[in-house]
Amino acid sequence: MTELVTDRLILRAPRPEDAPCYALGISEFAVAKWLTPVPWPYTLSMAQEFLRLAPAPTPEKAFFIIEHPKKGLIGCVTLMTELGFWISRPHWHRGFGMEAASALIDWHFDGTGAESIRSSAHHNNVASLRLKAKLGFVATGREMRFSQALQHNVEHVTTALSRADWRARRNDLCA
Repeated sequence: MTELVTDRLILRAPRPEDAPCYALGISEFAVAKWLTPVPWPYTLSMAQEFLRLAPAPTPEKAFFIIEHPKKGLIGCVTLMTELGFWISRPHWHRGFGMEAASALIDWHFDGTGAESIRSSAHHNNVASLRLKAKLGFVATGREMRFSQALQHNVEHVTTALSRADWRARRNDLCA
């Protein structure tokens, strides 16, 4: 099972015993309202069921974010059809989203032949859009998606990051 390690984080596969921390982090409306497929309120039993039913390939593209040394689950970063992430509210504004997403993007481009990564965010999710811009994602369009938490359609900004743009950005940061 793949595990990614950064200066402050461990990115690892979800585990059934993560259910309480997962439910606690994702159940706060300030987090859930930005996550289109996540219902709200989100309960412990929903988390347990989600982790029990997660298909076997999922852990290779969905990582729980653990602050280390072993301080616990603080969020999730995924790259199924597009890059997505959430950080629990007590851990906002500390750069964890950028650190986790960067590690996953590096891992993805290093291990696949993919030429780009797609992502999206609610049009008014300023923090997510800003983070994606810092990563090098560029807007490609807009589309409507149904939000389970909000129970209505929400306009999303779609974005993409090319392998070439990511490599150039990483080289600039390391220079």
